[in-house]
Parts: sequence; structure tokens; C-alpha cells
Amino acid sequence: MKYDKKITQIIQRLEKIDDEECHALKQELESLLEICKKKDHRLHKIIKLSDKQQKAILELNEELHIYKTQLESKVEEEIQKRKAQESLLFEQSRLAMVAEMIDAIAHQWKQPLNLIWLKIEMLSQEIRKKGQISKSSFDMFKEDSSTQIKHLVDTLDNFRDFFKPNQNKEDFSLLHSIKSVLTLISDELAHHNINVSVQNSQDFSIYGNENEFKHIFLNLISNSKYAFIHNNTSERKISIAIDAKTKTLTYKDNAGGIEPSVLKTLFNKRTTTKEDEGSGMGLYMSQQIAHKHNGELSAYNTKDGAVFTFSLKDNHDLNR
Repeated sequence: MKYDKKITQIIQRLEKIDDEECHALKQELESLLEICKKKDHRLHKIIKLSDKQQKAILELNEELHIYKTQLESKVEEEIQKRKAQESLLFEQSRLAMVAEMIDAIAHQWKQPLNLIWLKIEMLSQEIRKKGQISKSSFDMFKEDSSTQIKHLVDTLDNFRDFFKPNQNKEDFSLLHSIKSVLTLISDELAHHNINVSVQNSQDFSIYGNENEFKHIFLNLISNSKYAFIHNNTSERKISIAIDAKTKTLTYKDNAGGIEPSVLKTLFNKRTTTKEDEGSGMGLYMSQQIAHKHNGELSAYNTKDGAVFTFSLKDNHDLNR
């Protein structure tokens, strides 16, 4: 340090002066210089140590920044993978539902086609017997056939609209959504002797994608149908109740209920109520759809069967 040299110069001058006070001052200055050197040495060590610590901190910060960037990248990558997986799972669930609905179409079309075929046979017999057909017979055939063909066309249009990709969101009636599903599968329900009743304590609306939301009802009815058949239930009943006051929908069946061990994880992936025949994705996807529409699905058993409740959350964020 600079003052070291100055003090040393003063001490050298004092050595040349033959005076006791100067010698005493010289000794004091030497002691002071020694103390300064020690403190200077200690300060140098502290600064050097501090520099090392600062360097270590900087290096750690750099490593932390790199790790944070990598972690954020991995998190984003996992989020994208999960979104892709969720999309794939939903599409698989949707395709499974398409297969069931195609089977329902077959039941919807079977009776009208049989009736048209029967009318054609009756006209053929009349022609064979009389060599011609009367105007009244032809008009009746035309009217009956037109009615049945209209039913076929309407059924096809309903199914086409249901499976048409649509990302638009809007307010839709819960009651309308239920009735639309029941219309689509009316023949399927009749074929399996399933009676569905709907109690409406003032309808309420939901904001979202109605076609997507309908998958919840289709899946619940599909599960009930399986349970009815599997348990050989004789009198098959499903009741649906809408309550605008509590913003809830309650779905009940008398199919025997759900195994308690299954009930605990009912809405998890790979949990199925259909033993080896189910994929375990139906109720999981139904819950995801409920969440997308600001709702929640829950389930419990009664002595007769299962009860599912869709509850709309109070803090309904429309995201319009």
C-alpha cells in the first residue's frame, strides 16, 4: 500500500536523528506499520476470499439459470405431450362411441327399411294377382314410404350433426342436450327395454360445445346398458333430473351399482366398470369434458344402482 512506503521513509529519516523522542516515535511508527501490514494482509485475504465466493455465486447462478431454462423446456415439452395424449385419448373414446352409435343407427334404420320392404312385397302381390296396382294402393305406398324415408333421412342428419367436428362454443340448454341424445338412441333403448324418464325442475344453460358435452350422457347410458345386460336386470330404469336452483343434473339407474373398490378411482384413467370389455377411458373423458364446461362429475351407490351427478361450479367463467 502507498502509506507503507511513506511510513518506511519517515522511519529511515528518524534513524538518522540521534534523539530519544525521535527513537520513541520511530518505534511507535514501526509498531503501527506492523499492525497496518497485518491488517492489510488480512484484508487482502478477505477480499480474495470474497472474490472467490462471488465467482462461485456467479457460477452457481449461471448453472441455476441453465437448469431453470432446461427445466422450463422439459415442463413445456411434457405439457405438449400430455395435451397430445389427452387429444388422442379423447379421439379413441370418441371412435368407440362412434362404433356404438353406428350400431344404434342399424337399429334405427332396421324397422323403417323392413316396413318399406313389406310395402313393396304387398304391391308385388297385388300386381301378381291383378296384373296392376290401384291408385289408392300406390298412394298409400307412397305416403307410408315417404314417412319412413323421412325418418331415415332425419336419423342420418341427426347422427351427422352429432359427429360433425365443431369447436364453436355457445350457450346450450341442458334439457335439449339430453333429449337430443335420447332421440338418437331411442330405438337402441327400446331394443334393450330401457325406460328413461326426465324430470325438469326448470332447465338451465351451459356455455361450451354441446356435441362434446353429449358424450357424457352417451357414456353414462352405455355403462348402464352394459350393467343391465350383465346383471340380467328385468325392469330397466334410468331417471334424469335437472335442477336449475342448484345447477345440477342427477342421473340414476337401477342396474345394481358399482363395485366399491372401483368407485374410489372411478374417474381415473384405465378404471372400468365393464371388466375386461372396457378401456377405462369413458368416465375419465366424461370427467375431462365436465371440467371443460366448468363442472364436476361425482358418483355414489344406492341400494338399487348408481347415481351420477353433474354440478356446475358457482364461479362460472364463461371465457367468451
